[in-house]
Amino acid sequence: MQDLKDKVAVITGSASGVGKQLALRLSRAGAKVVLSDIEANALEAAVAEVKAAGGTAIGQVADVSKREQVDALRDRALAEYGKVHLVFNNAGVGGGGGPTIWDTPEKAYRWAMDVNFFGPLNGVLSFMPTLIAQGEEALIAATSSGAGIVFPPSGAAYSASKAALIALMEVLSYQLQFSGTQVRAAILFPGPHVVDTNLFSSHRNLQKEYDDPAIASGAGINNVDEFQAAMKMLIGHEVPLTKPEDFAEEVYQSILRDDFYILPLTDKTKDAIRKRYDDMIERRQPAIPDMM
Repeated sequence: MQDLKDKVAVITGSASGVGKQLALRLSRAGAKVVLSDIEANALEAAVAEVKAAGGTAIGQVADVSKREQVDALRDRALAEYGKVHLVFNNAGVGGGGGPTIWDTPEKAYRWAMDVNFFGPLNGVLSFMPTLIAQGEEALIAATSSGAGIVFPPSGAAYSASKAALIALMEVLSYQLQFSGTQVRAAILFPGPHVVDTNLFSSHRNLQKEYDDPAIASGAGINNVDEFQAAMKMLIGHEVPLTKPEDFAEEVYQSILRDDFYILPLTDKTKDAIRKRYDDMIERRQPAIPDMM
C-alpha cells in the first residue's frame, strides 16, 4: 500500500504508546484514523492530540476481548467513513503473575489470552468480511512481541499469548495469499529494544473477571523505571529502550514495503532466534536466551 491519503485506519490500544504514535504517523500520511481503547479519558485525549496535529480522527471505547465491542468499533468506523482499509489489532496486556508457571494464577493466563490472542482474533472475525467485500487494497495487522518468538524465562502467560498470535497471523497470511484477495496481513514486533510504553501497568485496566492479587499487583513492576531498576539488579545495568514514535515510523515504512514481519532486530536478537531454531533442529533442551 503506497498511498495512505484518505485511507481509513482502525487502531486498538491507541490511547497511548505504539498505538497512539501509529495513529499520529498514519494521520500525517493522510489517513483518517479511528482510535480505540479501554480507557475512555486517555482515548479522548489521544483523539484530541491527533486532531490538534491536523489529523482526522474519532474515538471508540472498546474492550477487545469482547466480540460485540469489536463489532461496534467496526460499525462506528463504517458509519463515520464508509470504508476501512487498515486494521491494527494492537491492544495488549502484560499478563502478570508469579515468577514460575505454577505460581501464576490461572486467571493471568486467561487474561493474557483473552486480550492478546482473542482480541486480535475478534478483530479478524469482525473486520475481515468487510475488508474482502470492499474489493480494495487493505491491511489487517496484529501486535505480537519478541517474547513470542524467543521466550524469556518468566512471563509465560504473556509469551504464550503472543506466540499463539504469531501462528494465527501466519496462517491468515497463507489463506489471504491463496484467496487472491487484495487484503494483506502483517504482524508487529515492537522494538528493537523494549518499548517505553504503559504495558508494565496494564493491570490498571484489569477487568473484574480476572481480578486476582497476583495480577493486580503488576508482579512488582509497574512502569519502565521499575523495569530498568529490575534489570540493573539482575544483569548489572539498564537496557536500551525504543521510543514508541520510532517504532511507529518503522511500521509506516513497512506498510509501504508490504512487509509481513514488522520486526526490527539487533544482533543479539538475531542470534537468539537462530539459537532457538538450532535447538529445535538438534532436539536439545532450549538454551536460556541472552536478549539483554
